[in-house]
Amino acid sequence: MKTQLQPIYRLFSALFTYPSPELPAEISECHRQLKTDYPEAAELINQFQTFVNRTSIAHLEEIYTSTFDVNPVCFPYPGFHLFGENFNRADFLVKLQQKYQEHGFTAPPNELADHLSVMLEFLSTLEPDAVLAQELIEDCLLPALEKMTEGFKAENPYAGVVRSLLSFLQSSRQPVQVGSL
Repeated sequence: MKTQLQPIYRLFSALFTYPSPELPAEISECHRQLKTDYPEAAELINQFQTFVNRTSIAHLEEIYTSTFDVNPVCFPYPGFHLFGENFNRADFLVKLQQKYQEHGFTAPPNELADHLSVMLEFLSTLEPDAVLAQELIEDCLLPALEKMTEGFKAENPYAGVVRSLLSFLQSSRQPVQVGSL
């Protein structure tokens, strides 16, 4: 029996938010959820946990900011990676926000709708085989994460988290049905 996907989406969502004191416990739970069915993703999370366990929260905050807020190749906004800063991304953001509203999901007011943590939190509210969930993964998250992995320096600890999420999403794919975002 495969692990439930929604809790893993929620845990990855937490890993892509600004570091908090709860981060070590969230990483540990993510590893536990992944290890049976997604060993490659689990190993990458384990490496991140090793780093986090020996790093101060202040240093983790510094790394998070320099990784995701300063470096455009690692921005945690899939819409940015797919469309850049233009009308197509704005249109994508509007459509994404509409989908959130249609499904009763409220994105945090301080974050854009296409922030990776917001999109993963939204995915955690959908059935994994839902057409919308699969479209978000196939058409948005996978291509954006592939671009993000190219931009990371090997020594950046968040590179493993991005690769872990990419591995998990690729391994947990559901058959895709035709629809439109």
